Amino acid sequence: CSNCGTTTTPLWRRAPNGETICNACGLYLKARNTLRPVSLKRLYAKKSEPTNDSLVCANCQTTTTPLWRRDEANNTICNACGLYYKLHNVHRPVTMKRSTIKRRKRV
Repeated sequence: CSNCGTTTTPLWRRAPNGETICNACGLYLKARNTLRPVSLKRLYAKKSEPTNDSLVCANCQTTTTPLWRRDEANNTICNACGLYYKLHNVHRPVTMKRSTIKRRKRV
């Protein structure tokens, strides 16, 4: 995080200047429109949570995704499989898996 220096967070966000910030700093900035004081940073990290490096989608076995989700059986699934299931109410076919993530071009 460019604000508090943390290296672990459940979600990375962007500051208005484009720098990467942690979830806590992003939520603080959104709510108060000012940067989160470094004094609020926790001095310990939870050891029980898995890192993103070890996560694998239970449906398509991918290891890279912008967002991890959970299915109805509480299995970890990638963003694409989660959105497909939410829309179609069936698991996404593995044949739809892509090797690269396509970003939307927003104006």
